[in-house]
Amino acid sequence: MRIKNIVQTSIGFAAVLVFCSLFAVGARAASLSSYIAYTQATGSFSVLGSSESDEASPDALIPGKAPGRDTQSDKKIVYLTFDDGPSENTDAILSILKQNHIHATFFVSGMYPQYRHLIKKAYDEGNTIGLHTETHKYDIYRSEDTYFNDLNQIAQIVKSEIGFVPAYVRFPGGSSNTVSRNYAQGIMGKLAAELNKRGYQYYDWNADSTDAAHSEDAVDDLVKHATACNDNNVVLLCHDAPGKGTTVQALQRIIDNYRSRGYTFKGISRNSYAPHQPIAN
Repeated sequence: MRIKNIVQTSIGFAAVLVFCSLFAVGARAASLSSYIAYTQATGSFSVLGSSESDEASPDALIPGKAPGRDTQSDKKIVYLTFDDGPSENTDAILSILKQNHIHATFFVSGMYPQYRHLIKKAYDEGNTIGLHTETHKYDIYRSEDTYFNDLNQIAQIVKSEIGFVPAYVRFPGGSSNTVSRNYAQGIMGKLAAELNKRGYQYYDWNADSTDAAHSEDAVDDLVKHATACNDNNVVLLCHDAPGKGTTVQALQRIIDNYRSRGYTFKGISRNSYAPHQPIAN
């Protein structure tokens, strides 16, 4: 009887192992199938690794294949974008977005490491993550090397949080900034071209809440500036850095205003409009 029980136990254990193996193979096959579908669609290919599902994100950097379109779609869409975070204000913004069932884009920096976990939270809640540089210091414009060294730092920080490097970038000061002239003549044109060559797209804006220059402006003023654009595709510049509490206070009114005018809200994706301002250096 004892031998019979041992045999039955062994058979049962073996059956469990077989089931688990089949389940793992099935899951892996499903993952492989999804990955192949993605690589066929994008024309990219790489060996599957431990983070294949993340690296295959449609938002991921693909060398030589910059995303974005230079014309607006005929749909009325607002792309809320937030620069310089994450900070304590990011969490409040995420709550407002979630309450409204909408998504935005966060061009993140590494200035406030205690809030880096919010990069993953924002991504997990369906928002888009973009790169804004690690330090946000304008001396990164001294050369192409100094800029890309800084950009690569924030790229690796983001990858550690969400599993891949996103293809979306915003220059500190925008591509039309003139502060870069203090460091290198003609640098912005060179950086813009090199970003595209490497597979990145940079995003300026066609609507500005003005919260960068006027962080203590009354909420009414921020709403007025933020909702002044009537383009089909509105890429709205806002900030979620410390000290931008009025931006948090204004956000619901900004959302309500655009909704009343027939707009929907989305995070930036590969086919989104990418506004480019005239490069001044």
